[in-house]
Amino acid sequence: MVNETILTQILDGCLQDYSRYLAGNYKGYYITIEPAPGEYIIKINADASNDPGNQQLNRFLEQYKNSENPVSRIQTHTYMCVVWISEPRLETAVPIILNKTINPVIDYLAENGYSSGCDKCGNSSETLNCCEINGGHHFQCRKCIHELPDFPQAPVQNTGTSKSNFIAGLTGAVLGSLIGCAVWVLIYKLGYIAGLAGAITAVCAMKGYEILGGVLDKKGVAGSVIITIIMIYGANKFAWTWDAYDSLKGYGWSFTEVFRELDYILEESELTGGYITDLVIGYVLTAFASFKSIIAGFRAGR
Repeated sequence: MVNETILTQILDGCLQDYSRYLAGNYKGYYITIEPAPGEYIIKINADASNDPGNQQLNRFLEQYKNSENPVSRIQTHTYMCVVWISEPRLETAVPIILNKTINPVIDYLAENGYSSGCDKCGNSSETLNCCEINGGHHFQCRKCIHELPDFPQAPVQNTGTSKSNFIAGLTGAVLGSLIGCAVWVLIYKLGYIAGLAGAITAVCAMKGYEILGGVLDKKGVAGSVIITIIMIYGANKFAWTWDAYDSLKGYGWSFTEVFRELDYILEESELTGGYITDLVIGYVLTAFASFKSIIAGFRAGR
């Protein structure tokens, strides 16, 4: 639905992208964001014992709609409110508009004691799943999902309870990180320290983990970070090996021999310091460039 960079900017990166919609838990409230022609539909599960039927919430949202904000219409239900906003013309403005719209509503809910549970029965005692009902997406408890007319065919996204396949995920992280490693080597051959490629390595590793592992949970983020550290080390060594090989191939050295004996070659050439410096600077730039993506992954993960 949105690219990775924009996703990390929406509600502190707490939502998961399920291609046709975003869903997740933000500050204790279940939220879905769905695109529609020319607008976004925002659903927030909320109810309070001192506000039967969310009548007070409805009055707040009516006033909120009439103030200076992009809200075009609102609707309240017993356990949920729905807000429509006009779609921004620029994709880069999407996080700004969504955050500006949603945060005041969340602040109101938190300040007035609203909790977040199933949008059909209000059950807040268990982790909810996001399911598709008549083309829309709703966070509901297991009991209500089982009561759907087309259960078990109803497509359910386990946004709260699913766990990743760790081994398959790590395989995906390795495969994904190879893209960043290739960029690292190419940038290095152009004469630059490849910190940006390190960030690409981290993002691709997490995406690869999610694709093969099923979901990017906290252990997936941690595993992807470890894979990134290892692969950056390998990419830097490969790049330096390539340079050394260009100088030594005329003396009968093979690429494999240079790779295996690189430490000795660097020591004899008094280049060990430069090699270590490039690696350290690369790690620092990688950490700086990928910090937001990693933190967003931990926040969104389970």
